[in-house]
Amino acid sequence: MRQKLARHRQAVITGVHHFSLSVADVDRSMAFYREFGFELVSDREVAGDYVEVITGVPGADVRIVHLTGFGHNLELLEYRRPRGASRARDFQDVGSAHVCFLTDDLDAECERLRALGVPFRSPGPVTTTSGPNRGGKGIYVEDPDGNGVEIIQLARPWGPDQHASLGSDA
Repeated sequence: MRQKLARHRQAVITGVHHFSLSVADVDRSMAFYREFGFELVSDREVAGDYVEVITGVPGADVRIVHLTGFGHNLELLEYRRPRGASRARDFQDVGSAHVCFLTDDLDAECERLRALGVPFRSPGPVTTTSGPNRGGKGIYVEDPDGNGVEIIQLARPWGPDQHASLGSDA
């Protein structure tokens, strides 16, 4: 019995394929994320069919766009039917999400984003005072639907090889 339980506790997940955001206007959101270096992989519309079954959303009519960049995939979903809320949840709301991008020059990226008219949540670069990026800098901006976009400049390399040396307050 113990071996059977142990076998069922082992994950069978082999990787992460994409992360996804629901958006009000996929063309507008695609233009925004392409400014960060993402490229179009696919763009299609699906009504009913498997998308209704897999999402559990009756009558789902969805435009699905896949973008790729920096080794990651971003899926943008525009629910044409039924329409959902027109703005993303506030950061503190359960179910809210954000994406985080890396830069080597946060000050220059802030200038570029301000010139593009991107709304900022942060007044400007904020220095991180605790955690694995202590001494680094970051900002939050908003995509066209109010989803949070965090942009950070690392203080030091950060990843699985560095994790043990960082500690909980490095």
